[in-house]
Amino acid sequence: MDKIRLERVVDELRTLAVKTVTDCTFKKSVSYFGVESDINVLLPSGDEKYRSFWVRDAAMMAESGLVENVDLKRYVEIIATHGQNGASERCLENGLRVPPFAIADHINYDGNPVFFPGTYSSGEDQGKGSFGSFPPFCDNYYFIIMVDAYLLQSEDIDILNTEYSSIVLSKRLEYAFRGYNLDEDNLLCVSDGERHTVDWGFVDTVRKSGKLLMASLLRYNAALSMEHIFALVSNTERREYYANIAQRIKQRIIDTFYDADTGWFYSATGIGHQHDVWATAYAVFSGITQDPHVLSALCAAYENKTAVLNGYVRHILTNEDFSDSSAWESSLAALNTYQNGAYWATPTGWYAYSLYKYNGSIDILEDFLLHTEKNADRGAPFEWTNEMGDKVSGLNYGTSGVLPYIAAKRILDELK
Repeated sequence: MDKIRLERVVDELRTLAVKTVTDCTFKKSVSYFGVESDINVLLPSGDEKYRSFWVRDAAMMAESGLVENVDLKRYVEIIATHGQNGASERCLENGLRVPPFAIADHINYDGNPVFFPGTYSSGEDQGKGSFGSFPPFCDNYYFIIMVDAYLLQSEDIDILNTEYSSIVLSKRLEYAFRGYNLDEDNLLCVSDGERHTVDWGFVDTVRKSGKLLMASLLRYNAALSMEHIFALVSNTERREYYANIAQRIKQRIIDTFYDADTGWFYSATGIGHQHDVWATAYAVFSGITQDPHVLSALCAAYENKTAVLNGYVRHILTNEDFSDSSAWESSLAALNTYQNGAYWATPTGWYAYSLYKYNGSIDILEDFLLHTEKNADRGAPFEWTNEMGDKVSGLNYGTSGVLPYIAAKRILDELK
């Protein structure tokens, strides 16, 4: 590894990440906390493609340490105040259900939570079930991860004892982690039949069933965050509880999803039982595995261009599309668009970390930077682009511009 080269890449990615956070931060007139005010709101993209406060996008960007404390604390409080369901299940129209203490998919500027993708309606009609009968798994876990990120950079542990609607934040986090639709051992996330649940927002147009890899990876990381949070307040009993949960989830993920024949991880055990490029890279980034067989598979897919193009990553390998009309077994999106075969930069950093662990390469990060520079006038980094590059969506996209920096910084830190 050429450290000077890496330092240059990290500097460039940090500059891009800072710009992206700035581009995605808008002054909005809102009705949060029972008052009307103009405040900063971190949106998923610089073109306001998504006109609401999205929990997971903000949480993912927060891990960079580049969101100011005052803003990040406010985002945590918006979720705790407006974005978490109460103690009773909420039954919506069309058979949709919001479990106790579930976290919203996004929160509108009027302070009302929307629990399902595909709509801005916060009322009783939040869809007909195309995006699940339950809210996506990911936001419960990203809320926890966001709070942990805030504590890491602010050391404001007093917030954990702050009450939001008469419930202290630490208890709200435990309720969020408890979750819903888990397997018999209360470990992995499950979507089956009437419990149809999207695993996470970056594949919310994809239907899967059985045990779900990405949601379970997020639950693992949330368990690690809970372990860290309770270590900060010297609660040994709760710290050890979550440490044990994390290790059990880790082993179950390997036992359930790993395909030893190929080195890839399966996305689900039922519908969508396909090798998941993003989640395999995220499993490496999360510390689930650094098996050379896994790293070799990711490296080969990068080199033969079956997973990566211009630093952007496909969900499914190009030579493993489910059919001639869809990359995934079941998707609402057309082939080679959006979440069904397009290329995204959100997982670029996770993939880069895997390649670094295998052979010290950071080529994918330089590919991404070169593509961003060449397409800056078009609004790069994009949310996604097709193979030809003539169709793009989501300009100055938050996670595209920030997550590669997070991974590059980790690589540099490990070299020190």
